[in-house]
Amino acid sequence: MNDVNTVECSSLFFRRGGREVLRDVSFTLPEGALLGLLGHNGAGKSTLIKLILGLLRPASGTLTVLGGAPGEKPLEVGYLPENVSFYDAMTVQEHLDYFAGLKGVCASRVKELTDELGLGVVLRQRLGQCSKGQRQRLGLAQALLSKPRLLMLDEPTVGLDPAASALMYRELSDLRDSGCSVLVCTHELALVEPYLDRVLLLADGECRGSGTLENLREQAALPALFSGPGIEKALSDPRLAPMARGRRLAVSEGRVSEVVRILTTDHACYDFQLRKADLGMIFAHYVLNVPLEKL
Repeated sequence: MNDVNTVECSSLFFRRGGREVLRDVSFTLPEGALLGLLGHNGAGKSTLIKLILGLLRPASGTLTVLGGAPGEKPLEVGYLPENVSFYDAMTVQEHLDYFAGLKGVCASRVKELTDELGLGVVLRQRLGQCSKGQRQRLGLAQALLSKPRLLMLDEPTVGLDPAASALMYRELSDLRDSGCSVLVCTHELALVEPYLDRVLLLADGECRGSGTLENLREQAALPALFSGPGIEKALSDPRLAPMARGRRLAVSEGRVSEVVRILTTDHACYDFQLRKADLGMIFAHYVLNVPLEKL
């Protein structure tokens, strides 16, 4: 990942009808990074995406995209909205040719994307006959036609089955690895977590947290998690009971070695997994204000 930022946002405010939709939002999206834009419904995520696209203008603050004003370089920004609109009577090929013409893209680029995204088998199929997954792949293809340096996706896996969703995120990860900066807005925390470089957490129009997962864990002193079948027989231990969260143990970083000793030495328990606080816990703490003892 480079030190160059694709998006730089500082003290951004946006108002609609006298109401502040976004308040004092600041974050950066480094070049070649995958950022998760997370928050509850109505947090301001879609508004922020529209500001980055240049479709809206902020009331105050600074926002630069690819080194300039939002909307200055439309062919270098790809966008896949949550509810992408296509024409059911047109084929996949006709859609791709149409979008390629709008963006001045050659036929070889269309062929390249159809191969990469597995659309070759449905090129002659009308959109009304395509599955949700195929439509989303077409949406991703149109967003990638001009080889954007920044790709933004709003709920790209809504309505997809788990296998198709996982495939979509692997494709986004590959794009990131090729140098494209990716911003994805999603509620599928467990699916997206393995691919994220950074997170921006919004709630009620405010930035509640921004940075790497490790940064956010450290700032909130989030606990580590012990899980697995071997844990259950030790949950009645009075030293561990206060840490129990269902069938897991939520343990502060400073007590991890102590808990490992209790499990292994006192309970002969070796069948467990230890991992850091997951994205769901980070979201619950920063966005939903769940206290540490309730996580």
